[in-house]
Amino acid sequence: MDEEQQLEILSPVTDLGFVRILLADLHDELPSKVARFRQLADLSTSLGANGTMFTGGETTYLAWTEARSSFVHGNYIATVMLCQGLAEHLLASYLELGIDGEQLPPRVKFPITLERCLSRGIIVDADVKDLHRLMKLRNPLSHYRNIDDPSNLTHRALENQSPAADHVRGDASFALSVAVRLLSLPAFRVDKNERLMRVLLK
Repeated sequence: MDEEQQLEILSPVTDLGFVRILLADLHDELPSKVARFRQLADLSTSLGANGTMFTGGETTYLAWTEARSSFVHGNYIATVMLCQGLAEHLLASYLELGIDGEQLPPRVKFPITLERCLSRGIIVDADVKDLHRLMKLRNPLSHYRNIDDPSNLTHRALENQSPAADHVRGDASFALSVAVRLLSLPAFRVDKNERLMRVLLK
């Protein structure tokens, strides 16, 4: 492809033009982003004042940071999927931790993880119910469902006569609240005594 053909397929927008578009986008979306950031900040008050233990390594931690960022920027489908991934990695990796750690199957299914966590008292029935709901929200986003399926996003929008964007925004708010509640559980909260113990053991 020669240079003339290459130029024809590129956007004619100049660098300054892009800056203007980005500034306009930032300005128009700023109040909504601030509102979502405040919602996230309010939710996060339940997290331990001394920190939270992220079992599952970098995958869990990055899922959390990206889920927060996605929510603030209005990327709702990404928020739902990241929160589900966070829950799966956080809970399964916790089961394998410590002296009482369990040997899990190489690709453990989430319902099995939930059963084991429930039996060990890591989560309660209400958590299981909400985590199953989160899983049901994630599945039709990552696996195809035709429009006749009640979980299909377009089907839900038509059924309730409300925009699909409203549905995914609500789903993302719910997913984030579940993630925060998980991270606030006693298993993951870091209190002062535990922090001191970790320092002494180093």
